[in-house]
Amino acid sequence: MIDQVLSDIRTEIQRQKTLHGDNSIGGTDLTVGQRYLVLGEEVGEVATAVMGLDPSALLEELIQVAACATAWATYLLEDTAWKIT
Repeated sequence: MIDQVLSDIRTEIQRQKTLHGDNSIGGTDLTVGQRYLVLGEEVGEVATAVMGLDPSALLEELIQVAACATAWATYLLEDTAWKIT
């Protein structure tokens, strides 16, 4: 199961990059505040899926949250200005 989830996260990260380019959460054009807003918006969609009692929508939104968090964390590790290592 975890392999499928990780694969879905990788696919979602690529989808976000294709759709938004450098304006994606893992791209180079967003500020920290903008990245936080993107992640927060995705978390809000998780709440909407929970309230709607829709398991398939919930899974999709959780994958999107995980993809956003993973892309942001990867960006931080790759961006030498942050010096996180």
